[in-house]
Amino acid sequence: MLTGNQAAISGGSRVGILFVASSLFSEAAAEELIGRTRDLVAEGELAGRFKLAGRLARDRASCAAALESLDLGDLDGLVIQLSTFCTADLLHEVLSAIGDRALPLAVWALEESDAIITNSLCGTQLWASTLARFGHRFTLLMGNPGDAELARELAAFAAAARANTRVRGARVALIGSHADWFTNLAVDPWALKRALGVTIEQTTLVRFLEGCKATAEAEKAAAARWAEASFDGGEAEAGRATLGRTYARLEAGLDAIKADAVALRDWPEILYAEDFRGTWAALGELSDRAIPIAPEGDVMGAVSALVARAFDPASLPFLTDISGIDRAKNRLVLWHYGVSPRLADGPRSLDPVLKQETFPLRPGPMTLFRLSMRADGSLRIFVAEGAIEDQRSAANRAAGYFRPWAGKAEALVRQFIDEGYEHHVTAVYGHWGDAVAHLGRQLGVKVDHA
Repeated sequence: MLTGNQAAISGGSRVGILFVASSLFSEAAAEELIGRTRDLVAEGELAGRFKLAGRLARDRASCAAALESLDLGDLDGLVIQLSTFCTADLLHEVLSAIGDRALPLAVWALEESDAIITNSLCGTQLWASTLARFGHRFTLLMGNPGDAELARELAAFAAAARANTRVRGARVALIGSHADWFTNLAVDPWALKRALGVTIEQTTLVRFLEGCKATAEAEKAAAARWAEASFDGGEAEAGRATLGRTYARLEAGLDAIKADAVALRDWPEILYAEDFRGTWAALGELSDRAIPIAPEGDVMGAVSALVARAFDPASLPFLTDISGIDRAKNRLVLWHYGVSPRLADGPRSLDPVLKQETFPLRPGPMTLFRLSMRADGSLRIFVAEGAIEDQRSAANRAAGYFRPWAGKAEALVRQFIDEGYEHHVTAVYGHWGDAVAHLGRQLGVKVDHA
């Protein structure tokens, strides 16, 4: 039986904030900054995301006590605020406490635009260059508690740190393989294990389908999921019963798999099987499950969805094609199946053979990204921010017009193609471009911004 990454399933913990200072600078100024930082992380989207050290670290003894108060083993990441200038002796204490853990680090420089009270910026340079010399990756944060931009960067760093924890050591269930001749979706299990500690655990479609057995009661209950949908063939009651049967059977099969994410070869074998009519519509409803599902056996699509869920556990990421472009109006057409109907902005309809469920995507900010593995085993990430427009696309399935916020739609798709990315992106509502950038730094991989 497949087993899940327990750290990932439990959702990880929080990001710690360590405050370091030197006896050569004002302790009162440092303590005042700690108080303002405490107020900052107690509000809005930062609330509950951070754990503050119990004391200011000014020497090795107080640094050890501060680190102990943070419980480093339970953290997703660590932010080190240079509350004043501080030499690297305390950095050695920090690195010794971290050991060989791949804990994302950020160094935080305060902004002093006139009188120099803390000399934090210079101290941050000292710590950053020492980290670089020791081969430790880090993120630079800059600003004072209360700065809106700094708050956004802290939130993005924390989101990336959650994703880093969630992905490392994760288990992806590959049911079958990638779809026929989607060779670009193939992933070397050894390379992925080496890069991220991710294990691909493969099972056959035969074994999976053997476990897809549901009770009549479960099938009937599932049919209610399409209570508000229309059926182009006119046989609504029979259509709902068929979809409910397929949903309940697939749900039973997925319930037997213990993994952090699932990549499922859904077509042609399942899609066109008489006992699983309406597979694509059922996958849309099943995408609400806590364990993300990537269709077409797209392993890196499943890993990308795992990242999105770590950014926001309530999100409903979905795999999509970039299938159309309107250069005159600077927008792309996103088009795919297996999308949660909770993201619909209008009525749902099923075609007469129950193959396609169609609805327009709701308008709003959206991030497109993909964690990708090159043929040589190296990782990279593509990311673009934009929005789904109010105007509805005429395409069937789940579709919408995506307008990028930076640059031209044509430049985005040309970059995506020229860089050789696979033909899927993960779409998730919200502003996650900064979080993706932070994740790239934490993983030490190239981020291609469109």
